[in-house]
Formats: sequence, C-alpha cells, structure tokens
Amino acid sequence: MVGDPSTAKSQILRFVLNTASLAIATTGRGSSGVGLTAAVTTDQETGERKLEAGAMVLADRGVVCIDEFDKMSDVDRVAIHEVMEQQTITISKAGIHTSLNARCSVIAAANPIYGQYDTFKTPQQNIALPDSLLSRFDLLFVVTDDISDERDRNISEHVLRMHRFVPAGYSEGEPIREKPSITLAVGGQALGAIDEDQQTNVYEEFNPLLHAGAAQAASRRTRSKKKPKIISIPFLKKYIQYAKQRIKPVLSQEATNYIVGCYTELRNTEETKNQRTTPITARTLETLIRLATAHAKQTTKEEEKDKCRWTRS
Repeated sequence: MVGDPSTAKSQILRFVLNTASLAIATTGRGSSGVGLTAAVTTDQETGERKLEAGAMVLADRGVVCIDEFDKMSDVDRVAIHEVMEQQTITISKAGIHTSLNARCSVIAAANPIYGQYDTFKTPQQNIALPDSLLSRFDLLFVVTDDISDERDRNISEHVLRMHRFVPAGYSEGEPIREKPSITLAVGGQALGAIDEDQQTNVYEEFNPLLHAGAAQAASRRTRSKKKPKIISIPFLKKYIQYAKQRIKPVLSQEATNYIVGCYTELRNTEETKNQRTTPITARTLETLIRLATAHAKQTTKEEEKDKCRWTRS
C-alpha cells in the first residue's frame, strides 16, 4: 500500500493483525535485516552458537505486516528479497549453514518520499523503491488523499464516533492496542480465545457508534435504510482458516490456457505498455496463479457454504 499520510494504511494493517490466525507486526525503522530473518547468538552458559528466528521465520504460514516500509534501509531491505521469492531464508554465519522456512505473506505500507503522492509519477518514483522489490509484491494499492466534501464529512464523523466509543478496560482517549483481552467485536469474545468447536455468531450486534459508517455506505448502494449485517471477527477468522485448510483448488488445463493467454497479452500488448506502473516479468505469472487460486477458494467456499455449518455449531 502506497499513498498519502493519514489515509488509514496503518489501520488496515492493524485489522489484518486482528483477523489473521498468525500475524506479526513490525516497522521499517525499528527492524533490521537479521531481526526480520534470523540472527546468530552465543549461549552465555555453554558458549555455543545458535540461531534465533526473526519475524518472518516466526510468521511461517502466516502474515508479516511492515509499517513505514519506506523508512527501512537498503541493506536491511535486501534481506527480505529471498523470503519473498523463495519462501526460505539461507543463513551462512559463524560456521552455521542452514535454510529456514519463511512461508509468509508480506503486507507493507509506505509513504511517498516527498510527503504527498504525485499522481503524475510512477510508484517507483514516489517511494524510491527498486523494481526488483516491487515486482515481488503481487498487488500494489495506491491510496491518495482526495479532497471531497462528502468523504471528509464521513471520515470526520467516523473519527468522532470512535472517540465516543470507549471499550471495556480503556480510559477515554487511550488508543486501542492489540491485546488478547480486548476485542473489536461488540459483545464478542476475546480475539485470542477463539475455539473452533465453540459456537460462533455470524453477525455482530449493530452498534450505532461503531457501524454507522457501514450503514451509510450500504444505504448509498442499495437505497435502503435497513441496518446492514456486520460479520463478526471470530466468524471471519474461521472463514479464512476454513478456506485455507479445507479448500484445495485444482489448476485445470482450461485455466492454464487462460492464464497463459492473459500473461502473454500483458507483456505484448502495445496499449498497456504506456499504462504500466510496474514491469511485467515472470513473477507476474506466479502472481496470476496465486490470485486465481485465492479467487477459486473464495468461490468454492460460497458454493459449499452449506457444508461449513460447523462454524455456527
């Protein structure tokens, strides 16, 4: 995610931390290359060298959220190239040579180098990141702070409602932090204490302070004043876990031909060459495969929703 400051990029990362089954948060300025991958330390009692896992190794089969990605130094940023390409970390230090699994997804948020995103420049020029790193990200979202009277009014009302809502265990004005004992779901249970066999409510109880923004957005789309149904975070976590573990899409020959055709068209069409923000490489083909697999899991999950009633019982 690339865009202007104060466009809720960090809030999206925090929501991922609260919904993913395994997620680790870090910042660009407060993280080093060895802190993200692995470090070699010496045992004080025996004097032996040992490896200590970094954030990406600890988040194996999970998600790593990196905020202020543009503040990370180039030396430390190179350390994650292998992780995002091979999903492994190779260590050759102090007589230790090994390879560790780091099969994690990376979600990063970066601000423009000049303070404000220039729409007339490419993302590489706005955030000064090399193509070798940007090509390793499957999706690149540009978030701009556009001036709109209706949008500014909706955001200001939402922020004021958040200040009026004080969760249990917090004082007025204290920022909400990621604690196992605190949940963002109204009337729900703690985020860290979700049991698969325990009954889970699909929808949350409507709270005017928390869900008024969703109600306004739904009324604009459907022209109806009915209260929207807000999916609860515990059910969303089970939904994601079910789709990741139970649904196994198969890459058919028809899908293979379609993906090959899309990739070839992206690379050779003259119309898209002038509109590209990132170069089309072989990594783009792998991106298409991952996106198609994720879409197939979501579609299959909708078709088999009658089979997943275990989430409600």
